[in-house]
Amino acid sequence: MKLQALGPADFLKMPWKNGQGVTTELAVARRAGEDGFDWRISTATIATPGPFSVFAGIDRSLAIVRGGTLTLNVEGRADVTLTTRTPPYVFGGELNVSSTPVLETAGVPIDDFNVMTRRGEWQHTLAQHRLEGEALTWTLPTAADAVAFLYCAQGQVQATFRDGQVVSIPAGHALRIEGGDACELRADASPADVFLTTLSRR
Repeated sequence: MKLQALGPADFLKMPWKNGQGVTTELAVARRAGEDGFDWRISTATIATPGPFSVFAGIDRSLAIVRGGTLTLNVEGRADVTLTTRTPPYVFGGELNVSSTPVLETAGVPIDDFNVMTRRGEWQHTLAQHRLEGEALTWTLPTAADAVAFLYCAQGQVQATFRDGQVVSIPAGHALRIEGGDACELRADASPADVFLTTLSRR
């Protein structure tokens, strides 16, 4: 099992593909080509209404970290409003999508969490949890080349692995995991909001 603790110094800020916002890239599997990745995990800020970038052939999941609500107008679908308590929203990157944020605090943008995988080659899951009292058992992917990724958005979370390793992840930091089968997550500083991603080849 390989564990890699990551923090703000490891993350890369970049403009949106369409130039209308800023993304913080948390982890990526790079490849040659227009979009430059097989998979990517990132956060972004949204303060004003506008379109999303188009990513043809990419499956996307989007969740709200903090800051308000976000209504998405997605090509061919009914509008959907995302909050910090709604499940991640899954859609194809080639669809035309525009968003309308309602900010919780004037002048403070919404933070969202994004996972993208190249369709037909990679697949992903994304779940968000609030940890308070009870521990959460997280089943990790066991396939070759699979990756699990934990991002702590609030509080501090402790991950305990079956081989005895224990890692604490504070807010704004992440843990990349390769190998293993499961771990137990508890809030070190309660409550703790975590985003749990798995990535595997098809």
